[in-house]
Amino acid sequence: MKATYNSTQVRCSWWLPGLLLLILLSLSACQPVQAPAASGIPEFTIVVSDAAVSAPAVAPGGIVRVTVKNDSSIPMDIGLARVLEGSTPEEVIALAQGGGEAIIPLLTKASFLPSFNPVEPGADRWAYIDLRTGVFVVDAAEHVEGAPGAGALHLNATFTANEIVGTVAPQADVTVEMVDFAYAMPDEIPAGPQLWEFTNNGDQWHMMFVVSLAEGAGVEDVMAFLGDPAAMPPGPPPFEFAPDAGIPPIGVGERVWLESSLAPGEYLVGCPIPDVAAIFAGEMPLMHMQHGMVKMIKVVE
Repeated sequence: MKATYNSTQVRCSWWLPGLLLLILLSLSACQPVQAPAASGIPEFTIVVSDAAVSAPAVAPGGIVRVTVKNDSSIPMDIGLARVLEGSTPEEVIALAQGGGEAIIPLLTKASFLPSFNPVEPGADRWAYIDLRTGVFVVDAAEHVEGAPGAGALHLNATFTANEIVGTVAPQADVTVEMVDFAYAMPDEIPAGPQLWEFTNNGDQWHMMFVVSLAEGAGVEDVMAFLGDPAAMPPGPPPFEFAPDAGIPPIGVGERVWLESSLAPGEYLVGCPIPDVAAIFAGEMPLMHMQHGMVKMIKVVE
């Protein structure tokens, strides 16, 4: 799969950052292999049909392998979220159906866990997730290109994790710590399938996209393209998304393992999410990349 970027997907205000939630979730959408679960790690499956989402009422807590399977007839966007203390699943579900304008209120009610966009009919996808304990919402909607629309059909399920069962972490090949505003990770990474461990130790939600730069392009060109769509020069973007790489936005304190596969070369990684603290303060936010959350890495044989 090759992630794409089009003019519809970049028309937004930083006050309505549903753009990033939707188009950049797809950057880690493809996983090259359906690897077996690591020894000692509990697992469960969430199944989406044309009419419902099926999830266990009670799931094992702690570090768990979660598989989402699309048994529906259409491509589906499937995401998981932790319900924050003082909020209810019903509030989270209602906001999840509110389109781009509901993203910021949603951040006060839920902590994002991995999303898979899209999952094709008959396909399944997986991640290791440190669920810890809590109440969780699964949200599934028909995959669309462009900004999320209010009123679209969503299928939901809730589950709880009451007890820590998974205490064994999978062995990561690459570890990435995300903070406000930087990545702590290796400068050089082996090519091919690797299990990446992502931890959000910042005070805001974070993500990572992975792109190869067009000849002659630099970080400034990428930020200009993402930050001011009206000023985009004609022609293709100054970068190309790397398939099988990166992570969608995850909430504060979340830890996730995803398999990525990169060909040899140089790549730019970055977090283009708007500064939520600025939004809550009533200010025009900068992207996290503009605060310095951007890095060049080298992938070697």
